[in-house]
Amino acid sequence: MTHFDFYFDPVCPFAWAASRWLLDRANAHDADVDWHLMSLAILNEDEEPDSDEQRRRLDTALRLGRVVAAATDKAGADVIEPLYSALGRRIHFAGDEVTTTVVAEALAEAGLPAELADAMDDATFDDAVRASHERSQESLGEDGGSPILGIDGTYFFGPVLADIPTGDEAETLYTSLVAIAGTTFAQMKRPADPPTFTA
Repeated sequence: MTHFDFYFDPVCPFAWAASRWLLDRANAHDADVDWHLMSLAILNEDEEPDSDEQRRRLDTALRLGRVVAAATDKAGADVIEPLYSALGRRIHFAGDEVTTTVVAEALAEAGLPAELADAMDDATFDDAVRASHERSQESLGEDGGSPILGIDGTYFFGPVLADIPTGDEAETLYTSLVAIAGTTFAQMKRPADPPTFTA
């Protein structure tokens, strides 16, 4: 059985697209997926943001990372995917602003205490966010963004998807990535705009 490790930042639309594809295909193939947090805020902490918008997104990344860390501390790693899915449906599909109320709703949907939303402003969870982020970079072997995908112990930055593939396209991507993970393939890249989603 193929095993995947998926490192994501909750604010990253590319990671969201890849996660929806991976969930679908892993279920179809009875593959195992472990979900992990990485942080674009920590990845970029030594760089000056290009704009106020980027600064806001990086701040949101850190605040949501704290919530994921708090939820993991409270209920274990099995809650990461349900919480990520609940957050992502609000952030990426509905386009909701990331507020304490929206995060509390996502926590409740994932079967977690809504008051864990207070972790957004609790810096005591920063060490846990950093530790998980550092594991993502160590797994990849260099600095890499979101997502980072491990396939049976071989790690790649990506896949960076411009949309959520479905049907034959989704299956072709799955079988291709599993195949190349078992080879000496290292990297292939082309520019991509962030995806947009509809419910």
